[in-house]
Amino acid sequence: MRNGWIWLVMVGLVGLAAACGGQASGAVTECDFGGQTAVTLNIRDENGEPQRLVRVEYRLNNGAWEALPESVNEQAILQEGPGTYQFRLEKSGYAPEEFMVVAEAAPDGSCQVTSQTVAVAMTPLVCPATEPAFLEIAVVAESEALAVTAVTPDGRQELTCASGDDCQQYQLPLSRPGSYTIDVTGLAGLGPMTIEDGIVTYSLRPRQVTLRQSNVTQRLDLPGAESVSIQLTVAADEIGCPLAELRTMTSQTTPDPASDEPFPPLDIFQENNLLLTDLSVPECEAEPQPYLMTYEATLPNGTPLRTVSASVLAGAGWQTAECGVEDGRFLCTAVIPNPLVGQPYAFKIVAAGEEYVGMSLPLENLCLVFD
Repeated sequence: MRNGWIWLVMVGLVGLAAACGGQASGAVTECDFGGQTAVTLNIRDENGEPQRLVRVEYRLNNGAWEALPESVNEQAILQEGPGTYQFRLEKSGYAPEEFMVVAEAAPDGSCQVTSQTVAVAMTPLVCPATEPAFLEIAVVAESEALAVTAVTPDGRQELTCASGDDCQQYQLPLSRPGSYTIDVTGLAGLGPMTIEDGIVTYSLRPRQVTLRQSNVTQRLDLPGAESVSIQLTVAADEIGCPLAELRTMTSQTTPDPASDEPFPPLDIFQENNLLLTDLSVPECEAEPQPYLMTYEATLPNGTPLRTVSASVLAGAGWQTAECGVEDGRFLCTAVIPNPLVGQPYAFKIVAAGEEYVGMSLPLENLCLVFD
């Protein structure tokens, strides 16, 4: 009887051990989704071409919004595992895009992400305004030669005066986003030439060009400027209307008194009229007579007057011209034969080691008649 009880106890222990050994483990597998692409955005424009410089923000599972690099070109790739992704895409001139993408883990428990690829076609904004946008250009300069031209995405155009007789107010239509260049010439910012202690100097007249759109104004102070070229970008605002980015515009002035470039450039031109013709005209058969030619030279600022000389080639060789300052002008005179038949003719000026030749032509078969 004692042996029977022992046998029953042993059978019970064996059964209990078998039951315990058959239970499943409660451990949970941790998946590492690193390096796997969850979502790929292929970003295109309205023509299906790759879209550049797009601002992309996203958040995962209603978390905090995060930004990808400052601008995204063509494609954005997210590798943060499965979940619900929300996206916001923005670019100037285009309607903002917002959408959601769900990237799920593989149902077989293999720690793989079911990657999602989404094509995003951004839509250009359309300005609702019925009247065109204008950039106002105000010029402060007393000059009859003032001219304002612009190069826009639609081509080159000369702007007409939008004010009264003073013609210092202009309007440039902003047709669409793009790069714009505004050239203002004839500012006449250099005053007459004067001589101080034997050195050529010029007064710098105050000149201003002001650009304005809506309540944004940018003014350029341009003392001494003869011309200025302004480069700016026109983008679309939040409702798609052209908006000039005035605060980032750049300008290049001629001359630029702050630079090391001499101004104005060395130049010389003759004041008398010249007829260049063939040898058969009656005027060319007359006996040559002495004729007084007058030339005006432009001397760069800072030129020592003692270094300036002018000469004229008329026939046999170079002859020195007589020069002097009269009423803010540097004038030179020389006597040459008139008409000048079948002979070389040229005039030049030298200042501070720099030489400028005003005319140099092979004239063996030509006749020059001065008036």
